[in-house]
Formats: sequence, C-alpha cells, structure tokens
Amino acid sequence: MTLLAAKRGPLADEMRVIRRRDWAAVGIVAVVVLGLVLRFVSRGPLWLDEAQSVAIAKHPLADLPAALKHDGAPPLYYALLHLWMKVFGDSTFSVRVLSGIPAVIALPVVVRLGRRIGGDPVGIASVVLLAISPFAIRYAVETRMYSLLMLLSLAGAHAVLSVHRHGTKRATAGLAVVTAASLYTHYYAVFAVAALGAGELWLAWRRRDPAARRALLGLVIGCIAFVPWVPILLYQSRHTGAPWAPPPDGSAILYTIDSWMGGESAAAQLAALVAIAAAVIALIGRRAGPGQVVLGTTFARLPTRLLAATIGSLAVAVVVDVMTRQAYAPRYLAMGTGLFLVVVGCGIAVLPSRRARRAMLAVLVVAELGVCLQNSWQPRSQAGLVAAVLDHQARPGDVVVYCPDQLGPPTSRLLHTGVRQLVFPNFGAPEVVDWVDYRKRIETANPQRFARQVSDLAGPHRVWLVWSLQVKPLTNDCSGVIDNLVALRGIPRQPVRRDPSYNETMSLNEYGPPAAGR
Repeated sequence: MTLLAAKRGPLADEMRVIRRRDWAAVGIVAVVVLGLVLRFVSRGPLWLDEAQSVAIAKHPLADLPAALKHDGAPPLYYALLHLWMKVFGDSTFSVRVLSGIPAVIALPVVVRLGRRIGGDPVGIASVVLLAISPFAIRYAVETRMYSLLMLLSLAGAHAVLSVHRHGTKRATAGLAVVTAASLYTHYYAVFAVAALGAGELWLAWRRRDPAARRALLGLVIGCIAFVPWVPILLYQSRHTGAPWAPPPDGSAILYTIDSWMGGESAAAQLAALVAIAAAVIALIGRRAGPGQVVLGTTFARLPTRLLAATIGSLAVAVVVDVMTRQAYAPRYLAMGTGLFLVVVGCGIAVLPSRRARRAMLAVLVVAELGVCLQNSWQPRSQAGLVAAVLDHQARPGDVVVYCPDQLGPPTSRLLHTGVRQLVFPNFGAPEVVDWVDYRKRIETANPQRFARQVSDLAGPHRVWLVWSLQVKPLTNDCSGVIDNLVALRGIPRQPVRRDPSYNETMSLNEYGPPAAGR
C-alpha cells in the first residue's frame, strides 16, 4: 500500500514532470545536433555563383579589387576564402566548409541574443529554429557570403543592445566593426544600416536618448571605414548587374519571409504562416493569467525594434530596387533571417502554457525538417556529369564551348583534359563570367558568326557544346548557335541531357568533323 501510494503521490508526479522535461531537452539537443550535421552535408559540384567565387578568390589579395570590378561584390568574403584555400585547398568540400563555420558560430550567438531579449525560453526557441532553418542550412553549404552575413547581423544586434545597455566606448567600437564588416561582405547590408540608423535617429531626436546617439556614432564610423571601397562600388553599379532578372514587386516582402522559412513547398508555407503568427504575438501578445494570452494595443519594446529593423531593411531594399530597376533575390537579405527567427521565438515564449509553446515549436520544426532533408539531398548542378563525359571522351584538338558563358565556371573547374575551352558570346576563358557591360555584349552577339568561327577553330576535330536554354537572357542566341553548328557539322550526339531534378541544368552536344561541302 505504501509503494502504491508513492506511485500515485506528489513524488511520482514530480518524476513524471522531470521525465517530460528530459525528453524535451533530448529533442532540443537532437534538433540542434541534426542542424549542425546538415550544415556540412551537400551533394554535387559547385554551381555558377560558387565556382565564380572560388575563381575570383584565387587571385592574389592585392588583385582582388580589380577582379571584383568585373563581378559586382565587396571583398571581405573573397579575402577570407583566399586565405582559407591557401591552407585547406579548393576542393568542393573544403570551400563549402568555410561557410559552415559562421553558420555554426551563429547558433550560440542566437542563443545569447534570445536570452538578452526574452530570457531562456526565447533563447532556446531561437536556437532550435535557426538550427533547423532550411534557409540557414542552404547557405551554410554554399560557397557564398550569405552565412557570414547572417552571423554578422546577429552580432550587430548584440552590439546595438550593448550600446543601449552599457553605453561604453567598447560597445560603440564593436558596433562600428560589425557595421564595416557587413558592408564589406554584401552591399545590401547598407539597407540594414539605413533602417537601423533611422530608428536610432528617431530615438535620439524624439527621446533625447544618449544611447541612440552613441549607436549612431558607431554606425557612422562603420560607414566611414567603408569609404575606401566606394570608388569600386560606383564602378560596379555603373557597369555590372544581372540584366535578365526583373526588379521586385509588391509581394517581395512576403516572398522573402517565405524564403527565410524554406521556400514554396507546402511545409515551408505552413512554417511561414505559423512564424508570422508568432511574430504578431511577440509584438502585441501578453500573458493575462493562467492559460490566457491577450492581444494589446501597445508593442513589446525589444521584439518590436528587432522586427522593425528587419522588415525595415527589407522594405528599403525593395523600394530602392523597384526605383532603380535592379535585380532582387531573398538571399540578398540573408541578414534578416536569424533576427526574424528571434522575434518568432519571442512569440512562442509568450504562449501561456508549456504545452502550447512546445506544440508551436514542434510544428515549425517538423515543417522545416522536411524541407531541410529534401534540400540537403537535392543535386545542384549537372556540371559533374558533363565534366565526366568530357574528361573521358574529349581528345586534344577538340573545342569545348559553353553557351551561355554562365555554364563555364562550374564545369571548367572539374575538367582535367587538355582541350581548348571558350565561351559564348565573347570567346573568353570559362573560369569566370565577366559581368562588365554584359547587356551590351549580348546585344551585339552573333550566333551565326560565332558558330562559324568555332567550327573553323576545331577544324577536323570535334566540337563539344555545353548549353542550356534555361539560363537567361541568351536563350535565343544559344538556340541559334545550336542550329548553326548543326548546319556546319550535322546532327550531334547528346551524351548528357537536361535533367530537371538539378537546380542548374545543362546539356552536352558532340559535333563531329564538318561534312564534305559544308
């Protein structure tokens, strides 16, 4: 009877609570560990942007500014990649690991940020969401600067909090360093600086807040540190760009939030809706009593400022791109991903019961997990298949042509054969796409003359055409190159065909020697 009473008494109830807590802790640790592993798992070779980054980073550090004038990016990430490759080489795995490092460091940083804003519940929810974020994982395994940009944005939020809470010169200096580093990482960081600066200016003017003035000082110093790079930025803005990509429209803000939560799949859409609901709760939700949450008319101070800076930078970027008709992609605003997830974590923490908080977090984790696993195993580029065929079948004297030139960087870095390689439309080298005055170059391209010159260059040898009609804006021109090579050399063999399961698709045509009379 005594044993039975113990089983049903307060001690047994407490043991059940401890077991439930243990299982919750195990689940949290498992999700974070899985997120860590996925930050180093990827399939297939580098795609265009990654291969372009590696090719540029191979230049000596002193030559990086000149090389980047032909690309359109600031130098910090490329300098880091250059130094990394000096030590660890330029294999696909090695260059992608560099992006995984800031993605891992971001996890303890986001825990600390969440705790500073809303205590342990916010810190735990934030790290779980960032650990399993499909967006964060995608760019943790891509040789680009976006993972570093996400880390810098979280560090910037810490710096702003430190300036407002401590007001030390060290905190102001830290904000200046993070501001400069962000600007030297990606130009869209200027929109985050503008949105944050507008908020601090309002506080300094309306509320006479000395901390806001110190924050403004840190932002200004960071911007001044960027001034030496401005001449190159001005050259890039005049001469480089993506002439085929449309500017954003009114749906860009929601589309970007969808992308932060995983994209267009049903699971990602569900996660985006739940995350937006949690963000609303974070702003105006209050616990009114046991098991109750009410929506008020006043805003929670820190979550509101964090979300205002995040959505503000996104809105400024969209408006500027619409006005200047510049291309836009959600990854350019990667700095908002972690900050948005912290706001979502604040909303989850407001929920009135442990069961409700766990349920909302579990819905987000399950929805995001499916997207993560799918993305991790999705091949990126067919460049490996094309390069394998060329290495095995191409012979000295053959000519390999890339149409458009955007297929050159990911494929050429994998080739080990000694064939001659060139690109359409400018007969340039395939390792790097030159974006300077790209629109003018394609407008003057002549597929017929190009095909004739390629055929004459190859002579009795074969012509291998790596092509895609999915890469804008040279679809019609590449189709013309194909037709003219057929007229000169006959119907080609096609050892590699476009496979839509890849993100970057391409086909390979083999043209034999010119027929008699052609």
